[in-house]
Amino acid sequence: MSEKGEGKGKRTRKKLVKITLIVIVVVVAAAGIWYYSIPTESDILVLDKSVLTVVMDEIPASSEGAISAAQDRITNATGVPKRSFERYFRLMNASSTQFLWHLVYNVTGGNPDLTVFLVKRILPEEGFRISDEHVVGMVGSDYFNAHFKQKSFDSNSNIAYYTYNHRSHNPGDIELTMWVRLGNDRSVTGQHVVTTPQEITVSVEQAIDIGRENGLNEPLSGKPVLADGKICWRVVWQHTPTEQDYDNQTVYGMDVHCTTGEVIGKHRYKRPTPPPIQLAQVTSLIEKLGLEGIEDGAIIQVCVMNSADEKFSVVKTFGRVVVKEGTIKNADISLWLDRELIVNALESDDVVSYLQNHATSRNVIVELHKNMVLLQKKGYMSLYEKLKKE
Repeated sequence: MSEKGEGKGKRTRKKLVKITLIVIVVVVAAAGIWYYSIPTESDILVLDKSVLTVVMDEIPASSEGAISAAQDRITNATGVPKRSFERYFRLMNASSTQFLWHLVYNVTGGNPDLTVFLVKRILPEEGFRISDEHVVGMVGSDYFNAHFKQKSFDSNSNIAYYTYNHRSHNPGDIELTMWVRLGNDRSVTGQHVVTTPQEITVSVEQAIDIGRENGLNEPLSGKPVLADGKICWRVVWQHTPTEQDYDNQTVYGMDVHCTTGEVIGKHRYKRPTPPPIQLAQVTSLIEKLGLEGIEDGAIIQVCVMNSADEKFSVVKTFGRVVVKEGTIKNADISLWLDRELIVNALESDDVVSYLQNHATSRNVIVELHKNMVLLQKKGYMSLYEKLKKE
């Protein structure tokens, strides 16, 4: 073989070696990217809401615009970066009406489907127009104009507030706040208004006499209220209830119709029971404790003792702390907290200090569901250091 042929063969072999090395590097890099893209325990996604609503001055005209707006809202709410969006969320359906877009996403990790509403904002002029028409349809325009005055419209809750006035020398002036709530589709979803034209012919003194005649004890007082769409005088016994009152469920008040004088409702003493701990209270407690040192993927089960068997889940997910009602699988630890301890801690000036000074083995129980090494790796030691009493 000539020297020229040998040189060409060497160059060909070197070229093949380079190509082989490049292929190996690409394959290894791709494998590394694939490996590190596999969701680990720290990639856990837990949603605290199954519905997200975005109120907009104008909703998108196209599905592409709606999908983009929905994705922005989801990434802001969950902390999932846009580059990883499709790993966790898959669009199942997108539809629209004149006033909103309705998008539904399937979510990984055992989460329920996520619904996103892009809603056209209801401005006060439109809101009052709809609610005015609704009230006029029940009481008539003459009665409406005589007694209703627009007060304010809340564009966040879509509630139109009215001041209701009934002026007369006998039985006297009455002023009440009434309201109509609208849905995003502009339908009426709730109301607290008089539902028929009603004149006030019974005075508060007459209502008190009616209450007395029906067995209420002195001393008595009365005030105007709206009950089931009817204006009434609520006549109440000015009395501090006793244990016997609770046992007997003694009648302490009556609603007397302002037109007919009919007793349309009675009120009895019922023994007060402590309300269950609410999600908002646990969320506030966790926020004030601060879980900055806890790593993503950490899961804490919070159980309330001496209450109504409430259970909550606290999860660190994509940098956010999510608090949900109910239990969740694979918790790291369970915290059993006494109801009174939670309430008193939230009412204190410093939640952490209060827990440091008042937590005992009777009102706080901790169950560990993972080994100490893993718990320390997830940052639970920082929580312990914060709460331990010096």
